[in-house]
Amino acid sequence: MIRPALCALALLAACASPQERCVADATEDLRVVNSLIAETEGNISRGYAVETVTEPRIGLAICTGRSNVAFCTSSEQTVRDRPVAIDLAAEQQKLDGLITKRGELELRARRAIAQCDSAA
Repeated sequence: MIRPALCALALLAACASPQERCVADATEDLRVVNSLIAETEGNISRGYAVETVTEPRIGLAICTGRSNVAFCTSSEQTVRDRPVAIDLAAEQQKLDGLITKRGELELRARRAIAQCDSAA
């Protein structure tokens, strides 16, 4: 299933100037790591992680045809969040590693953005 936000992001990327695309490409890894840091900090503060699960839901309905009435089934997917136990020490280690990685990626992104600016 394609999420609407991803579609909107793809459309915006298609309208971006070459320099904007260059900067977006240069900072992509940094954005991912920042998102993971936020998720990990939330897990630590809550004391558990949240996992999104998709489950099938089957329903029963009354369907009508040309001259008959019958029962028929319908199925759809439901999405819900479920709490998941975590090892807080391991989660803190992961956060520390992500913060270190973010510093490296910020430096790399600054260099790449400077190249984008000089190419423009």
